[in-house]
Order: sequence, then structure tokens, then C-alpha cells
Amino acid sequence: MNHRKRLSIICLYSLLMAFAWPARAHQPFCEFADLTAAAPWQVPNASISYAYFGNVFPAGDIDYFRFDAEAGQQVLLSLSIPAIPDMEVFAPVMAVFGPGVDVGEPPQLPMRLVKPAEPAAMMIPLGNEAAYWYEPFGRRYFWNWDNYFFKSPATATYTVALWHPANEIGRYSFVIGQREVFGGDADCFSTYDEYWTPLEPGVNPYRDTALTDDMMMRMSGTMHDHNALFEMDSASAPTVDLTLIPLMDGSYNIQVMTGNFTFTPALVDQAPVAGEGHAHLYIDGVKVARLYGEWHHLPSLPEAAEAVSVTLYANDHSAFAVDGSPVSASVSVADALASA
Repeated sequence: MNHRKRLSIICLYSLLMAFAWPARAHQPFCEFADLTAAAPWQVPNASISYAYFGNVFPAGDIDYFRFDAEAGQQVLLSLSIPAIPDMEVFAPVMAVFGPGVDVGEPPQLPMRLVKPAEPAAMMIPLGNEAAYWYEPFGRRYFWNWDNYFFKSPATATYTVALWHPANEIGRYSFVIGQREVFGGDADCFSTYDEYWTPLEPGVNPYRDTALTDDMMMRMSGTMHDHNALFEMDSASAPTVDLTLIPLMDGSYNIQVMTGNFTFTPALVDQAPVAGEGHAHLYIDGVKVARLYGEWHHLPSLPEAAEAVSVTLYANDHSAFAVDGSPVSASVSVADALASA
């Protein structure tokens, strides 16, 4: 788009916003960069009406949103789907996480979903059938799912996760809040027409996120990859230390001491949760055991063994990591023997 055309669009956008937007529309924002658990969209004010035009892409993608609410505050959570010609109605689902959320029936969450620190969750009821609706301001048709008014149980931060249960790809508009106030993203408005074209497998819809083939395979669940990382910041990430204890009979006890971490053997292969999971034990880089607790017994070590190490993994087998480095610890066999 040349500079003059872009400037004209932004001017037109400003005029429309000034005269029509406050009365009948939401503030628009677009998913230019893929929304993830590590980089969710932070809703500026949950009482103001925002429409987030997003993409469930590639297959298996989950988008995350965060909002702050006061105890007792009613927050509109709504989902609309663009009525793209010759396309069936796209039907993603949503869950909300936070303190005091009334779980009711356990939500059906995908294994790859990264739960926030407060894991209590409920599925957001969207109804059984979307309603066909014409939006006069944008002059477009939508499929609207039922509005849901979430009553915040506490003054806290809440997370909404959005995904498709059958791993289909598609476009959506996530709407939060009711009070209509002037604003929005001019860049989003200028690319509005792109939102009305179907997503194509293998064609990246994100302006600011480059998707590799490897990332697309992991999102779709076609890989069980122990090289996948669960990135956390250093302040909240798990820690691990390892002690190798030689015994009189030639065997060894191994003690795995962790911080910010809980062993959860009952949740293996389930959705990853920060600070929960299991450990892998390695001898000279070769995995020899999966650990579900602090202590482990090794009957023997290979005669030429040099090092024993351990790495912490989430329930879905992704390694906890800080700045790309897995959370792990290692001890020299020779040092352990010398100190015995």
C-alpha cells in the first residue's frame, strides 16, 4: 500500500470513528502477531467494548486474552464469526480461568493448552447455534454466538483461551466489554477487508509472526517432541538441583531437589501447567528414566559414566526453560565418588 493511499484510509477511519463509532461499534484490534500464553492480548479496560479480530492458525492454535476485573463486575464475553462466502460457520470454543471461577462440569481442555497460574476454569457457554446478523457500520454479515456475561468472583486477573475443538483453522471476532468509547487501532481498520477472506493452510496470516513448519507441526499435535520448550521468566520458573549418592553395594541414590515445582504423575500427557510435571534422568546425555518424585535408585552406572543429569518437564513433555535454556542440573560421577 503506498503512502498516499494509507494516509487516506487513516483519515477516513478517523472521520468514521468521530461520527459513527461511539454509537454503534467496538474498538477494533487485530492479531498481527500470534497470541500465545507467553504473549496474550492484555485488555486495557474490561468495561470498554473491544473487538479483537483474530485467527485460529495453524491447526491446533490457541489464542489467549487477559483482563482485570473487580469483584462482582459483569464483563461481556462474546464471539462472532465473519460470514465469509462459501464457507461453513466456524465454531471455536472459549474457556475462562481465574480465582473463584465456578468450574461446574470439568472443562474439556486440549492437552497443549497452557494453564495460567490460577488454573480454575469453566467453558464459556456460547449456545448451540450461531445467529446470522448484518452489522450496518461495517456493512458486513456475521455469525454471532450467544453473549455471555461473566460475573467476576474476585478482584483479579482472568484469562480467556480460545481454540477449535477439532483443530480447524478460521477467523473470529472476540468481543469483550460493553461501554463504547472512541478508539481502536488504525492499522487494524486499514486491513479490515483481509478479515473477510478465508485462511489457507500453509499461508501465514500474521504480519509480525513468522511460522516455521516445525511450529505448525507442534501446534497441530502431530509431534510428541521433547525438544519443545515451556518458556518462563526467571523469577517464576522452576529450579532444580541434583545430588548423586554412592552406596556401599555399588548402587546409587539420586536426590532431585526442586523449587517452584510440583511432581504431578497423575497428569502426565495432560495440558501443561506452570510449575507442574515430571523429570527426565540422563546418564551422559542418554535418557534412562522418567522421575515422579524427589528420590530415585540406580542399581548401577556404566563403568565409563561421566555425568548424571536431570531436566524438568511439563505434563505435555515440553521442557521448562528460561531464555531458551532448559531447567536442568548435572553432577560429575567422579566428583560424587570422590566426596563419598
